[in-house]
This record gives sequence, structure tokens and C-alpha cells, in this order.
Amino acid sequence: MTSPAKRQRADARRNYDVLLEAAKDVFARLGTDAPLEIVAQEAGVGRGTLYRHFPSREHVFAAIMRDSAELLDARARELLDAPDGATRLPEWLRLYDRAATEYPGMSGHVGDGLADDGSPVAATCAPMKASFAALLDRARAEGHVRPDVTATQVLTLVGALPKDPATGRTAEPYLDVVLAGLRITT
Repeated sequence: MTSPAKRQRADARRNYDVLLEAAKDVFARLGTDAPLEIVAQEAGVGRGTLYRHFPSREHVFAAIMRDSAELLDARARELLDAPDGATRLPEWLRLYDRAATEYPGMSGHVGDGLADDGSPVAATCAPMKASFAALLDRARAEGHVRPDVTATQVLTLVGALPKDPATGRTAEPYLDVVLAGLRITT
């Protein structure tokens, strides 16, 4: 995948940006299973240009998640430094859920990608995942979270929660059930 951080010709960078915006528009309207050819058509480029920038659908998801992953990483690091950060783990997981459900059908793909260390999503989200793991470890050490779950398990579970068909967002009360299940019970 061509990364926006790499030096690109101006026309290649413009194509990347146009494709990414078209993908966001198409996914918002049609869901993340929409044919990528529609993305290329709406961007006004050929399929070859699309696949040069995004060799797979997962590469598109990784590019879409980049800004959200950076925001989530920063927020997890803030909470790690906060005196009450471990108790605010639910706040972070709600933010993650909102980011992963921005486009209908995306959260399952993101959750699956995070569980596969070789995926483009996992590579893009690695700093966020590491920061979340540290926050989860802190919450566990402080006695707020059960000891038998990993960061990957939690993120994958949240990604797999049932969605409201009308909005694509996580349906109520599933995230609340997961958050309650993470807590230590006596």
C-alpha cells in the first residue's frame, strides 16, 4: 500500500486522497462490503490506480482507521497518565466502538484485522492496541478488570457486537454487557 507518509508524486498523492475520500463516501452510503470498483468510479480513477494504492479492502480500512487509531492511541496514553485512568477504561472502549462503527459493517473487519498481526489494520492500529493493552493492564493491576482477558480479545469482542441495522452502530445494550463482564465480581 502506498502510505501518505511516503514521498509521492503530486498526482499520486492526489489520487490517494481522492480514493480515500471516495471510499469513505461509498462506505457511508453502501456499507463496507460495497464493491471497490464503485470507489474507483466515484474517485474518477481506474481500477489499476485503486489497487496500486490499496491492494485489498483491508488496506482501505487501515487507511480509514489511521486518524481514529492515532486519536485512540493518544487518549489511551492520556488515561495512563491520569490518576483515575484505569477506572475510565469504559470511556475508552466507547470511543473505540464509535470509531470502529463509523461505517456500516466496518467494526467486524477492524476487530478481525486487529486479531491478525499480519493485517494492514493491525499494523496501522498497533500503537493504539499497545496503549490500550497498557491501560487494560493498569486496570487489571488496580483490581478493576478481570485477569483472564487480553487486549486483543476485548477489542475483537467489541468489534463483533451486534449492530443496529439502521445505523450500523453497536446495538444497545451489548457494549454495556461487555463492560460489565470485564469487571471483577466478588
